[in-house]
Amino acid sequence: MPETVTVDGPPVANEAATVSASALALHLDCSRTYIGKFEAEGVIQRQGSGLPLDQSRVVYLRYLRRERQQSPRSEADAAHVAVKTEMLQLRLMEKRRELVRRDEVDALIDDIAGVTLTALSSLPARCVPRGDLAIRRNIERVVFEVRTEIANVCLRMADKCGEPALDDNP
Repeated sequence: MPETVTVDGPPVANEAATVSASALALHLDCSRTYIGKFEAEGVIQRQGSGLPLDQSRVVYLRYLRRERQQSPRSEADAAHVAVKTEMLQLRLMEKRRELVRRDEVDALIDDIAGVTLTALSSLPARCVPRGDLAIRRNIERVVFEVRTEIANVCLRMADKCGEPALDDNP
């Protein structure tokens, strides 16, 4: 029956060549000081007079992967890129006129509502002949009802959208 052996990672040659710290630094594309730091931390261990090339490479790669997974900076960088991407998308939507500034739309609605309400309020005086107060009062009553209904619809829409009440505004 064959013997089963559990391996923690990819196989590493037992007859690994040993190299100097400077040669390993050149092989891993880092500085000699960096290799010294790994030796001091016990990440890379000497075997005899040198460092095992294959084993050191595997250990170094595992160390880098572990650091990448744990690095809060990489998470912060990813979040920063996501925010930048969202900002660029919003600017692009604004340029395409798919997105407009809320304060500009609010000002436009206020202007349109102001013109409409002013025109409604002037209707009785403009439509009724001078001296016919009964008809003028009837038109004024209808205009008042229409303005009240417009105000009520606007309040219901504001409540539905979660807008604060007018009394809450400073």
